[in-house]
Amino acid sequence: MRPAMLPLVLMPLLAWTQASIRAPIATRPPIEIRGRILKVATELGQGMPALEVEVGGQNWKVWLGSMRYLVENNFNPKAGQRVTVKGFRPASENNELWAMTVTLEDTRQTIRLRDEAGWPAWRRGGGHSGGPGRRGRGPGKYF
Repeated sequence: MRPAMLPLVLMPLLAWTQASIRAPIATRPPIEIRGRILKVATELGQGMPALEVEVGGQNWKVWLGSMRYLVENNFNPKAGQRVTVKGFRPASENNELWAMTVTLEDTRQTIRLRDEAGWPAWRRGGGHSGGPGRRGRGPGKYF
């Protein structure tokens, strides 16, 4: 085989292996919860925006993501709204969830925060960057 042909043969294999790499938060299969928002924590200086959601008498902490991404997508949840969240549970057994999608049932508004592998939508340039953390500027790093 000619040396010039080798990259053409290896590129599909490389693309397949990179697509299957999961984010560190996606160590468990995603779950879905439905409940009512008790509190919205989006104030500046409080870290990552989060929701406190009551589900069957238990309170869940739902981590959203970049405040900039929430504002750009006009996502403004309010306490008292009914919500459906699909996301990843951390390794601990706490009632916490890293949100993949959040749907506000009253307004039928859905925001996609992470893909099925757990990579943040705001870091991938809407899924077009070719790798996490590069904002559309190249292949990124997979570690």
